[in-house]
Amino acid sequence: MLDLKSLNPPQREAVETTEGPVLVLAGAGSGKTRVITFRIAHLIDSGVLPERILALSFTNKAAGEMKERVAQMMGHAAKGVVTSTFHSLGMRFLREEGQNAGLNPGFTIMDEGDQIDAVRRSLKLLGYDEAKFNPKNVFGMVSHYKGRLELPDGRRGGMEAVVQHVLPLYQQRLRAMNAVDFDDLIALPVKLLESNAAIAQKWASRFRYIMVDEYQDTNGAQLRFIKALAKGFNNICAVGDDDQSIYAWRGAVAGNILRFSEHFPGARIIFLTQNYRSTNNVLKAANCIIAHNTARHEKNLWSENGDGPLLRLKKVSEGSTEGDFIASDLQGLRRAYNLQWRDIAVLYRTNAQSRQLEESIRQAGIPYRIVGGTKFYDRKEVRDVLSYLRVMVNPDDEAAYRRIINYPIRGIGDATIERISQFATQNKIKFTEAATHPDRIADLPPQTVKKLSALSELINKYRDRFHSESMADVCRDMITEVGFADELSRTYKDLKQVERRWDNVQEIASALKHLEDKELGLTLSDYVSKVCLDSRPEEDSDSNADEVSLMTIHGSKGLEFEAVYIAGMEEGFMPHKRVLEGEGDVDEERRLAYVAVTRAKRYLTLTLAEKRLHFGKIEHRRKSRFLDEINESLFYGNKSGKNADAEAERDKRNISGFAAMRSLFQSKKAESENSPQ
Repeated sequence: MLDLKSLNPPQREAVETTEGPVLVLAGAGSGKTRVITFRIAHLIDSGVLPERILALSFTNKAAGEMKERVAQMMGHAAKGVVTSTFHSLGMRFLREEGQNAGLNPGFTIMDEGDQIDAVRRSLKLLGYDEAKFNPKNVFGMVSHYKGRLELPDGRRGGMEAVVQHVLPLYQQRLRAMNAVDFDDLIALPVKLLESNAAIAQKWASRFRYIMVDEYQDTNGAQLRFIKALAKGFNNICAVGDDDQSIYAWRGAVAGNILRFSEHFPGARIIFLTQNYRSTNNVLKAANCIIAHNTARHEKNLWSENGDGPLLRLKKVSEGSTEGDFIASDLQGLRRAYNLQWRDIAVLYRTNAQSRQLEESIRQAGIPYRIVGGTKFYDRKEVRDVLSYLRVMVNPDDEAAYRRIINYPIRGIGDATIERISQFATQNKIKFTEAATHPDRIADLPPQTVKKLSALSELINKYRDRFHSESMADVCRDMITEVGFADELSRTYKDLKQVERRWDNVQEIASALKHLEDKELGLTLSDYVSKVCLDSRPEEDSDSNADEVSLMTIHGSKGLEFEAVYIAGMEEGFMPHKRVLEGEGDVDEERRLAYVAVTRAKRYLTLTLAEKRLHFGKIEHRRKSRFLDEINESLFYGNKSGKNADAEAERDKRNISGFAAMRSLFQSKKAESENSPQ
């Protein structure tokens, strides 16, 4: 029998309320992952078949963590539970039902670069000037509408009209390549579920219990996907926090969680407000800020971790000295409490703020990492190898074929590629068909035909081998025969860089070996799909290295640190300048401030500058309105900065002003490590 005694009363209520729609409003640090995993374990313990349980999240990391925790609690019995991201579930759906959506087996997922290229080619066909209509911006709007399952209204003119014309051509290009984009992984299942009664019934009866993590981040298409899946039993449990809805720019709709009871009538709402992460002074500051948003479920976070230190506010005269203060101060804080560098984070609203902060921290000799750097599967040499694998899986993948046609360099220039495109258009065939039968193109030189034919033969040879031999061994042979090592040596003069990139190339074969050993029956198609899904932007994994973390506030969501510095607490940063220009959403900016504050466990320092250099001109800055929303009593000194210098001097003498609370910190830290969350 599963023991639920370690849960607090609201957590236990959320775990045991299994029937009907349930909304769990889980404030920051209130143990939402614990609730979800206990809920899954409780269902299994109550006799529910694991395969009838679906747990959805937004990142592979979160899905993996849920799966691991449930396995620790329930052992082998948890194996059948479907823990998945939305996009992985969409992929599973399309592998099963894809032919009804016009897809052939072996379809591939286009990465963002290929999607932007497809938009660029569509713009060119329509005669639009790329200099005037940036393909990346157009793609962003294409994704915006697909994420909402809506069509643009061209009557508004401008970009709307452009997207209205581009979208059909873009979709045609994807279908011609037997490919989908990330939005299709949700949009196509929704369209099938809403138009095909047999498929709808089949999937609505598959999962008896559905749980959705980070529900506040769902968009319009994801909401419809969930509603279709839950239609059979109506046992939907959404866990989230409307106060942490900060991804509107990705298409998230805060209204989904605010109007949950309208979408799922009769819903029971459970509040989790006990925070296990932070001290009460940090939480009071967060509560002060978020209370100024009116469209929210009202709740106040609280903690048994004591009041803890007061917040600190540091005003510097110029932006160029903000980083110097932070670099110096965090060293003192670390020494005072024997913190590790990894216990400290510096947060900022925009990437542009990171340069001066990074310079100061680097010059101080402090180890650091910029969270959100280039991920493994985004690296050029890795994408080059994956493009070969994509063509092995899907012969119609034009984007991948264009990438490999002259890489490594084999003497096939842009003029030849353009001629292949023209021939394909004139004869109404696919680009890949024309490229793999170059002898049909009359005006190609014999040497070029020979090179294209050799590439086609190489692809066919390795495609056959991938079906019958160890994928890791075949991949190594392919990498060698294609000549990646020589190409890297020609491209990069720095030997260390060549070695690092060559290691990345070889790592793909190692990844295939690992997956072959781990998952019997894994195909190359499975691997390529997994890579495309795993390469989606998501939060960075926790680093084991002892380094200070520098990151945007968006990148910090889901993380926690003993000490947090929030830089640039000024109008124009917090809130963003778009709000000052009448375009942004001040409520979302306030939610961002709330997220930033609640990343801190104990020590929170806010900094701002009186003036900054902007495009060569001195710009005078005003303090953030969010600072005025925090109760004066929560700060050392006062927020006006009147006693800031004296306060700073006192802090220096008193080891950052926290020496009196050192023993409390140590005892509370020990307590929090053993607290249920």
